[in-house]
Amino acid sequence: MMHKPICRFLWACFLPLFFWQCQKQPWEEHYERPDWLRGNAWEVLEERGNFGMFLEAAERAGFKDVLTGKVIATVMAPDDAAMQQYLQKHSITSITGMPITELRRLIGFHLIYYAYDQQKLANYQPFGFGLEIPDNAGLYYKHRTRSRDTVSVWRDPATQLNRTVFHKDRFLPVFSQRHFMTKGIDAQRNYEYFYPQSAWSAGTDGFHVGNAAVSEYAIPTDNGYVYVIDEVLEPLETVHSLLKNEPDYSTFMAIYDRFVDFWYDENTSTQYSGLADSLYIVTHGSLPQIASEWSYNGESGMPDYANLPELTYRAFNVFAPNNQALNDFFQYYWSNHYSSIDEVNLLPLSLLLTNHVYQGNIVFPDEVVQGDKITSTFGNPITFDPYTEVAGRGIATNGVYYGLNKVVVPGMFYSVTGPLLQNPNYKMFLHMAVQSNVMAPLMSQVLAYTLFVPSDQVLLNTLVGESYLFWNEGHPLRFGDEAVEIENNDGIRVPLGVGTMNQLVSNHIVSGRITQFSGKQVFRTRNPFSYIYVTDQGVASSATYNSGRFLPVREITGNWTNGVVYAVDEALQREVGSIKFLIAGASSTTSPLHEFSEFAMLLNRAGLLPSGAPLSFLLGERFLLFAPTNEAIRAALQAGGIIPEDNAALAEYLKYYFVPINENSLSDYPFPGFGVQGQWNTAHMAQGGRSRLTVMDQGTGLSVQDATGQTATVVSEFPKTFTDGAIYQIDGLLTAN
Repeated sequence: MMHKPICRFLWACFLPLFFWQCQKQPWEEHYERPDWLRGNAWEVLEERGNFGMFLEAAERAGFKDVLTGKVIATVMAPDDAAMQQYLQKHSITSITGMPITELRRLIGFHLIYYAYDQQKLANYQPFGFGLEIPDNAGLYYKHRTRSRDTVSVWRDPATQLNRTVFHKDRFLPVFSQRHFMTKGIDAQRNYEYFYPQSAWSAGTDGFHVGNAAVSEYAIPTDNGYVYVIDEVLEPLETVHSLLKNEPDYSTFMAIYDRFVDFWYDENTSTQYSGLADSLYIVTHGSLPQIASEWSYNGESGMPDYANLPELTYRAFNVFAPNNQALNDFFQYYWSNHYSSIDEVNLLPLSLLLTNHVYQGNIVFPDEVVQGDKITSTFGNPITFDPYTEVAGRGIATNGVYYGLNKVVVPGMFYSVTGPLLQNPNYKMFLHMAVQSNVMAPLMSQVLAYTLFVPSDQVLLNTLVGESYLFWNEGHPLRFGDEAVEIENNDGIRVPLGVGTMNQLVSNHIVSGRITQFSGKQVFRTRNPFSYIYVTDQGVASSATYNSGRFLPVREITGNWTNGVVYAVDEALQREVGSIKFLIAGASSTTSPLHEFSEFAMLLNRAGLLPSGAPLSFLLGERFLLFAPTNEAIRAALQAGGIIPEDNAALAEYLKYYFVPINENSLSDYPFPGFGVQGQWNTAHMAQGGRSRLTVMDQGTGLSVQDATGQTATVVSEFPKTFTDGAIYQIDGLLTAN
């Protein structure tokens, strides 16, 4: 006979996927057979004499093998009195009168996978004992049972096909005193909030198992442990199932199910091929998967059953507004743009719904009243009074729900992003803002913003690169199918890249409130080295300013909490041209750099603008260029003496007007009032290193001073900015040392 340790070694080596390294994993100990022999669970319960109804039910349900030691198990055993009480409660005459499927659901919910003694259930540690996480003591609270429904059929609204949905094993919650101690909340008050018919009686080291109290802990058996409980455990459904059966939350669930989708489960389809050709798991797109029995379904690549930390810790906590609350919110927020809540675009609805689900550990009422402890995906606190603002509540196999009489609105609905979520005419800009992750920063109540918003019509007439933008609605019943697109070089429409979306949206975001369109003002956008120019003519981006155009704006009124919002009739884009390539054509009257034509001719004469590699001495670095006006250069040429006649010397001299950005560690371009000033290295080489140039900010204007102390004033209203730098006009020539 093979020695027992050798058997165990071989058995561990052949476990699929999770045990491929033939090493004992932290949670492998849950499979181990106890070292003592006391009789199997069936024998222990049979010997006691008052568990006959439970054993009869287990045998009829097909679980006798579990109790007789075919597998390791933890058995939650109600005695005959508890079983009789359950039958009376549900008007069932006898065990034999129960359908087998119902019996399997019921008895299977009392059979937990693996062997857990009292300590391991009170403070389960999925990483292995000895590797405890003190802050999480007792928080890994739910355990896999042998109770599950087989399959159900769902209608896919997008394809109009029936999908056979596979249901996974239910998880059973175990609420220990340690759980509540770790959270710093009262065990009795919080447990009885969800189980008002069950009095808390766990004591210091005990626990309740779902709705039942434990009257006797961890009776050892050959194949695990038996716990005697005072009530039959009611099999739990998902949060989705619980809410679907509550009429007061039908609007919330109807909206949630607009996102329903189905994930084909290949492994399960192969394993249970007799149930259907294809088996699916119900999902809700990017929303939390509240219809899934398991809080982890293999999303990270680890097999679903193996990710015990996620399965035992994480819960879907759903804070569901009732029908009246959602209707009131619709009337206040959306009724000017939609005729009913059923017509509201899916993207704003998805953000609203996501704010009503907290994916973390199970949430109890005392945690909610702490104010900012429970926060949404977007970072805003989920707050309500669990006693006056909650009309319904329930524990589920995958979490809990609180039925609220109010809507928990994310801050983005009232911040400067509010118009994007209210008005369907801004769906393209909203889509790009969400895809590029700028919504959360724009919720901030610490900073103020000005947001310029182009409508869908404006964006559809916007060129990005060499293509106009397009909107692909996709399947109207499949959220996530929509896309902002451009045409590639082959004329095929492809999704606009996230980086390009981010750059486009960020160029419409200004820090601070712009309330006056008068005088001459410049503001930073969210893009580095990109600015918005404001005068009494309107607003200009670098692209429109370089072509001499200012755009009118219209304020989008509303009580936006952190700034102001303006509609624009043209997208505000960064200049896509570069100084180094545009300056060669400055002599043309249509060139945006025509006012620098004389300086360009000097660069050309000095050989600094060769075809294909202009201004190569800058090594591709972003730069500042302080170029004298055409008039100043003509005067200097006529007077002689300042501008070298030798072309090689001229090339070195002209480099003095260029200031490399990176070399001088500049993160901003100089504008009057920005305070960006100092003594900086230029591209000109002198004895001992780089020649230096001083830039001074007088608040209302800029000036530059050369090494001899001679000063020139920046006379351009604003610099013209390009992809590679900013160019300024100065009223005189400089002397390089």
